[in-house]
Amino acid sequence: MSLPDGVIRLWPKGGHGHHNGVKSVMGHLDGCREFPRLCIGIGNPPGTMDMKAFLLQKFSSVERKQIDVALEKGVEAVRTLVLQGFNHNIERFNLGQKYKYHKV
Repeated sequence: MSLPDGVIRLWPKGGHGHHNGVKSVMGHLDGCREFPRLCIGIGNPPGTMDMKAFLLQKFSSVERKQIDVALEKGVEAVRTLVLQGFNHNIERFNLGQKYKYHKV
């Protein structure tokens, strides 16, 4: 949730970030954190909205389009990762993403 809607980020390794699915994977790998992960941003809950309610709600049409584009980029990034490993070529997927959908 720390990334804005539709922004992708590839990490070579790291923690679970409070994501139960990643926690489960790490548990099955005996706590190993040495695997790459692809994160797709969904933004943060507005105001004081309950986090669980935010996570379980449907995406708006704008958010859905942003997520769809991110998924396409994510597939391309994972293909690159599998074929070339985590090297400087992967960084191109992270560059220019942080403020991709911010309004000025």
